[in-house]
Amino acid sequence: MLTVSIVVPAFNEESRLPRLLDVVGATGFQDFAKAELHLLEVIVVDDGSTDGTPRALTAASDTPWLRPVITGKPNVGKGSAVRRGVRRARGELVLLCDTDLATPLREVHKLHRALANGADIAIGSRALDPRLEREMPHYRRLAGRTFNLGMRVLTGLPFRDTQCGFKLMPTAVAQTLLRDQLVSGFAFDVEVLLRAHNAGLSIEEVPVVYVHDRETRVAMPSATAQMGRDVIRLAARLRRPKRTRPLPRERVPGARTPQDRR
Repeated sequence: MLTVSIVVPAFNEESRLPRLLDVVGATGFQDFAKAELHLLEVIVVDDGSTDGTPRALTAASDTPWLRPVITGKPNVGKGSAVRRGVRRARGELVLLCDTDLATPLREVHKLHRALANGADIAIGSRALDPRLEREMPHYRRLAGRTFNLGMRVLTGLPFRDTQCGFKLMPTAVAQTLLRDQLVSGFAFDVEVLLRAHNAGLSIEEVPVVYVHDRETRVAMPSATAQMGRDVIRLAARLRRPKRTRPLPRERVPGARTPQDRR
């Protein structure tokens, strides 16, 4: 079985951390085993929390599979926290997920199946099958679709949902894609996928269950505005113009070659 590191960014998550740890301990290892994967570790990266998150992580640090990362630095952004966690991952694969487990860990089997079938990266999607999306307020759904439309126009990426926090890929691939990170906030997902697309990697978007957490503290107006600015910046820096010949594929550690996919 391939080993997996889960990377979880955390900002002011004192109230939700206990549930995350309880779920992983109670059913997480079985969920991964059913997907023919071995859960090696859970890396929770504190991103400058001002509540009791660092204390909670320290108190739980004797949990054998938990690897807390507490830098003591001020809040920088979700993308920066994910980068720090991925850099420390020891598993062969890395699963990115959120503290609220809005997409249950049991959905990992869908992403693993996509990798087994030849994809280099598998990303969870809330948009491909709306029947799997639950309790999402209409205004958030509308904001997400509007952002996605703008992102697709600006970057040329074809994906319906770049912002679902559930993504699986080889750790070496993740480390390479995040190495020269330009965006440290929520739009880091777009940057990862844009860099992967430019490198010729195979990315499969997979419909997954998503249960919206009504206790989310993400401020939609300010977060969406910042994400929009970041996507414009990424499009200017990373989008490649159309060419008559395909670009040479960059070799990314851990990625499959076309021969591997046959």
